Amino acid sequence: MPWEVRQIILGIHIFLAVNWIGGVMFIGWGVFPSVRNMIFTQHRKFFLALIQWSHRFLTAAGAGVILTGILLGTIGGPIKNFDDIWHTSYGNIWLTALLIALFTLLWGGFCWV
Repeated sequence: MPWEVRQIILGIHIFLAVNWIGGVMFIGWGVFPSVRNMIFTQHRKFFLALIQWSHRFLTAAGAGVILTGILLGTIGGPIKNFDDIWHTSYGNIWLTALLIALFTLLWGGFCWV
């Protein structure tokens, strides 16, 4: 993979990661505490509308982070076969990041209902 293409994919990866994690943190640390001042009956309507609106964007950003991470590690990185995952430090870190991201995306994607 040419260096310029790898840098573009890396930029997209970082941009999506900031949006995914930043969006979740903003909702968790900014929106949830501020809603405590609302009447309880409004909580459900508000959170349902918030999740319906933001869920698809945050899920798409998370999927984009995982996809670009796979591309950066395999096509644009040192992982060329399965042995590289198990027998190199880069492969171990890459696999750990992939598993954490997949778990987080699946948890956020299916456990919000």
